[in-house]
Amino acid sequence: MGWSGSISGYLVGGIAIFSLGRQTAPGSVTTNGQIMFKDTIPVVRVQLEQTEFSDMEILYIHDSAQSTAAITEIFRKDFGELMLYLKANKLMPRKFLAWYYTGQPPWSIDIAVEPNGEAGPLTRRIQSRVQPGGEVIIAHMWGPYDRVGQAYRQVADWLKENHRKPLGAPFEVYLNDPSLVKEASEIRTDIYQLIQ
Repeated sequence: MGWSGSISGYLVGGIAIFSLGRQTAPGSVTTNGQIMFKDTIPVVRVQLEQTEFSDMEILYIHDSAQSTAAITEIFRKDFGELMLYLKANKLMPRKFLAWYYTGQPPWSIDIAVEPNGEAGPLTRRIQSRVQPGGEVIIAHMWGPYDRVGQAYRQVADWLKENHRKPLGAPFEVYLNDPSLVKEASEIRTDIYQLIQ
């Protein structure tokens, strides 16, 4: 089922309003010759918190993605491998994390978990390290992963306004499973940036 006709559109208060030719989209509402669709761009909410956290022992896989589109498959593969390792060692994850070491493709990434106990013998791909704790600014974000840049910008603005410097690379902590939420605005991610 489809629709056709000429389209011109504009955004008014979060509602996309389109003027169409003679035909209308199925399920749309027509008002005075105009069709209104609810804006489907998810709202992103970011709340900053200055706090401290303790050292974390993590298990990680260093990987790379040649494109942004490939990141999803890298995450699926590497988190899957880490979860199998945890299960084999009778461990559970406390946190799911990632470090991005490049700002554009090819992406250099550490995919990581914080386990709830001591790891057993490591594999060729799975390594361990201690992530030092300390004073941190955390951007608590509600919204889709492809909008995480907004949270990073707010952290950068906070650092500038407060005359603070970053300490090391920031990292992301994934707080819920995006496949289990009803809307993209319910996806939760924390961005940690240690500060000097």
